Amino acid sequence: MDDIEAIKQVQAQYGRAADTHDWDLLRPTVTDDFHCDTGAGGRGETRGLEAFIARVGTNPAVTVHHALMPEIELTSSTTANGIWGVHLFAKMPDGAAVDAFGHYHNTYCKLDGAWKLASLRLEWLHREIRPGAPA
Repeated sequence: MDDIEAIKQVQAQYGRAADTHDWDLLRPTVTDDFHCDTGAGGRGETRGLEAFIARVGTNPAVTVHHALMPEIELTSSTTANGIWGVHLFAKMPDGAAVDAFGHYHNTYCKLDGAWKLASLRLEWLHREIRPGAPA
């Protein structure tokens, strides 16, 4: 598999792991010092894999993250940058729904032959919060 395809695969696995709260699946997709910044429209900033898992593990919402239309630039044989269109849907326990769009600005590194997400920064373009009834 070429490097760009491997980066696409790790991004997809990361999103699925985050949505399903499968931390064993998520761990190999990110670096130990993973930095995540979802900004004021998200859940803020976290540094470190375990801190990130602690943060997202407390999110009571059912989420679906879609990372679309990747623009991946290999900056060396072991580093890359990527920009992805993002659609996030979240259903809160009270029934409210969040429908949001933006872009991931990510960095990747290749460690021991495997690509990993080193940082994720989310820039929001639009967020809509709709009330709803609890499930």
